[in-house]
Amino acid sequence: EKFHAPVSQRRRMYPMSVIQNPNGSGEIQVVDARLVQRHMTGEEVKEGEGADHAADVTYETGALYQGYGTHYVDLWVGTPPQRQTVIIDTGSSITAFPCSKCHDCGVDSASKERYHIDPEFDETKSGTFKQAHCRPKYASQHGPESKCSLGDCIYDNEEKNFCTMSAMYAEGSSWTAKESSDIVYPSGPHNTGLEGTEALKEHGVGAGMGDITDDRPFDWMDFRLSFGCQTKITGMFNNQLEDGIMGMDNRAGAFWLQLHQHYKRLGFKKEDGDVFDPTKFSLCYDRQPTSLDLAAGVGSGQLTLGGSDSLLHHTPMVYANNVSPSMGWYTVRVKAMFLRPNAGRLGDAKPHTKYYRVDATEEHLNGRPGDRSGIIVDSGTTDTYLSESLKSAFNDAFRKALDDPSAEYHNDPIELSKDDLKHMPTILIVLQGHDKSKLTGTQPDPSIAVGLVGHPNHHREMTRTSSNHKSQNDVNEHDVVVAIPPDHYMEESRTHPGVYVSRVYFNERFGAQNIFGSNFIMGHEVLFDNGMGRVGFAESHCNYDKYLSESDALLQNEERRTEATVESNQPPAELVGANDDLHSSGWNRKAHEIGGDLRFPG
Repeated sequence: EKFHAPVSQRRRMYPMSVIQNPNGSGEIQVVDARLVQRHMTGEEVKEGEGADHAADVTYETGALYQGYGTHYVDLWVGTPPQRQTVIIDTGSSITAFPCSKCHDCGVDSASKERYHIDPEFDETKSGTFKQAHCRPKYASQHGPESKCSLGDCIYDNEEKNFCTMSAMYAEGSSWTAKESSDIVYPSGPHNTGLEGTEALKEHGVGAGMGDITDDRPFDWMDFRLSFGCQTKITGMFNNQLEDGIMGMDNRAGAFWLQLHQHYKRLGFKKEDGDVFDPTKFSLCYDRQPTSLDLAAGVGSGQLTLGGSDSLLHHTPMVYANNVSPSMGWYTVRVKAMFLRPNAGRLGDAKPHTKYYRVDATEEHLNGRPGDRSGIIVDSGTTDTYLSESLKSAFNDAFRKALDDPSAEYHNDPIELSKDDLKHMPTILIVLQGHDKSKLTGTQPDPSIAVGLVGHPNHHREMTRTSSNHKSQNDVNEHDVVVAIPPDHYMEESRTHPGVYVSRVYFNERFGAQNIFGSNFIMGHEVLFDNGMGRVGFAESHCNYDKYLSESDALLQNEERRTEATVESNQPPAELVGANDDLHSSGWNRKAHEIGGDLRFPG
């Protein structure tokens, strides 16, 4: 357990460098993670996401599982498919996992105990595996130059050439790999691979992905992913639970970007009214007790491809600006920070609740100078790391929020009862709003969105100024508020129940890159909208079992409506995948329509 380990040994997936030419309990255990295709009406989309008014919307959502401070998804690779569990990482771009030549990878070298969930991917057993090859200019006598798409060319002769790739991360771990490609699909039944187009179609895989063209549906068996076939791993990549990593930032090689490029190559064009968009994906992180056997597969959230799903939401989705999309990361700019006493989410504040401002300039809140600077939202990093220059101002606000002049914020283990935890303050982060969303009407009105500063019943103190403050207060009603309650930033020990450590660290030197880790994402569906250059936040339950139950309820409602239609001698609406065999197979393909009298969560 890394609970009492120094912060340098915690998972930090922010990539420090990429090396070129290197030398050389069962109630919450998800066994079958159904990928749910869910149709939504335009009104639901308008309420939940603020997107275009579409007559019909489809998304595809699959289960995420809990690792040791990270979340992962099943990635089925090759023909026949082999499972590789991969960390979802918005702070890096490459998907990579150990292959057969990665000797003793994910294994204790002394005891031979296996750390990883799955064996190495055996490329020799896949009929669709390809290793990338290359030819530099100086070897033009053998043919035209051939470049690597992601890696760097290593060329000895025509028989011995390959594309190499490698990466190092902030925590000190690294990997080296050969660029390769194969047919893949994510999520699905946790313990059973589905082989071939017909098997995938039978189970509804890809049914919610949106048609590539008017006459061609999406087929996962058409999608070939370029990835790193790892030959060496070090540090936490060796002793982590997951087999590998799935890069989801906005740079070449990212999973979502390769999927989007695949759509474009086959003729996809997003038209007015299309809400499914391959440039969008959403993550929703839950947290289960760390005392569970995580290796068995403990469901703890979900991944949605093509948009966000408002069935999860407790609050409307609101949009923050991605201030530096050209850098490839999802970077949000902090405009203010407050502490609110007595825990709770955004809407839990009682009337006249006092907010205590962290009195610091925007430069110090973001950890570096410049109007375009900000903090990376990194789903692969466990904790949150902020500037050490904030520590004093945060400590002042912390004492006031606890009404205890002697209180001291720290990251040491501390014993807390559940009642004690409820009296810890909630951290409120104010992010720069997305102006284009406001101009296009996709940002909700502040009067109904508790996630915006301008909500009339909350956050009023955020806009007030005081002569006692050392820094200016520049927030406006369309800026976004994200709450980090104490049960998200305080982590309970796996082996010492009742002992907690705060996982928001103020230890980054000024000028270094600050990070919002998975405890910042926790309890929200976070939309990474690369097409619009924004990051959306909606407080959400992120409980996959609950999501499936609510989705099933919508399907049953549709079945009743269909029966009523048949009885009135009108043509029945088509129902897709509503049979018990499909339901029990681990997949669920659904068609939903929201009834006028159906109450929608949030």
